[in-house]
Amino acid sequence: MTSTPPTAEQYRDAYSALHRRLDDLLAPTHGAEPVPSCPGWTVRDVLAHLVGLCDDWINNRLGGYATPSWTADQVARHSGYTISALLERWTRLVREFAQLDDHPAMGPPARWAFGDAIIHEADLRGALGAARAPHAAVLLSLEGTIVRWRDVLSNTRPPTMLVLRPIDAPEWTLGPVTEDAPVVVRPAAYELFRALAGRRTEEQVRAWSWSGNPDAILIAGLPYPFQWAESPITD
Repeated sequence: MTSTPPTAEQYRDAYSALHRRLDDLLAPTHGAEPVPSCPGWTVRDVLAHLVGLCDDWINNRLGGYATPSWTADQVARHSGYTISALLERWTRLVREFAQLDDHPAMGPPARWAFGDAIIHEADLRGALGAARAPHAAVLLSLEGTIVRWRDVLSNTRPPTMLVLRPIDAPEWTLGPVTEDAPVVVRPAAYELFRALAGRRTEEQVRAWSWSGNPDAILIAGLPYPFQWAESPITD
């Protein structure tokens, strides 16, 4: 797929819409429900991470971005908050977040905040048995993640050209042009989205409809900080 990259405004709008969806989804919960795709975390912990990430962008606490210690600190800082208090805090922070300028190295903050939050929206919806995240939001997430996965796959040896041909989304071509026929795979867009976020095992991905051997692609792995899930996840 070749298209104009999403703008900062599109990411801001998508992040704001996601915040409103989660406010509606989580307001009735008590937050103690476990989240299978985030082992060791409850619904409240995932929400605390999302609130903490927004707060860290506002206060420029970006060192160690996405590392376990960085995310653990976000949860720990909000350990005394209820779901209601977290949602209220997030609402206040989102207003301030929307005014941030682009980061000199990382670009639009909303691109990063949305990219993280849409993954966790899917985690939360799976944990609560709710409907899946909107298809348009999933596709916007894939726009960024596939660019990063393309960089990972460029290092496969021998070079592998991969054509992603989702059954419900546009086509993407990854990897260098080679003399060999490309490997074509046809997952649902949602499955691709969850796999690239480390929410599917190698075995689950191998079960997709592949035109050739996916070993080199699976061995190459996923964009930082993700890796294939250790246990099967269904959501």
